[in-house]
Amino acid sequence: MRLFTTLNRTAVRAHLSCSTVRKLTSNVEPNKIEYVHPLSQLVLEHLQKERSDWVETNGLHRGLKVHKDGTFQIKFPSYDTDMSSIWTSYDEKEKKHWLTVHRGNLVGRFMLQDNLKAAWNDNKSTPEKIAAAVDSMITKIDEAEKAKIDTERN
Repeated sequence: MRLFTTLNRTAVRAHLSCSTVRKLTSNVEPNKIEYVHPLSQLVLEHLQKERSDWVETNGLHRGLKVHKDGTFQIKFPSYDTDMSSIWTSYDEKEKKHWLTVHRGNLVGRFMLQDNLKAAWNDNKSTPEKIAAAVDSMITKIDEAEKAKIDTERN
């Protein structure tokens, strides 16, 4: 099952010639093309390819919104009552790309990339680092949900 349906995927020369343009059915009119930042795209692809069951179980397959700067937000079904969501962002001052989650009492940030560090000084590839950050976020969300359920039982 494709959770974040892609209607048309075209690589274009923009920014560092690695930008991707997509049409996403979640929040985009069929004739409007959205830019997805490469790091955000890696997060979305990992969620879709490796964590699709988790995405669907948590009701995230309908809550995707892509922003004009290429970042995204995925809203949990409970968003209207508790603002629960997952999003990517770029901190201009720190020069870091972040994956952030707000789910109930859980608020956490996972660094996707530090633009002040030299890329070749790391043993992991960018896709591996992104996958690790996404998986860490999912683990934290699941742990927080389990703790909440355990607390409610007692």
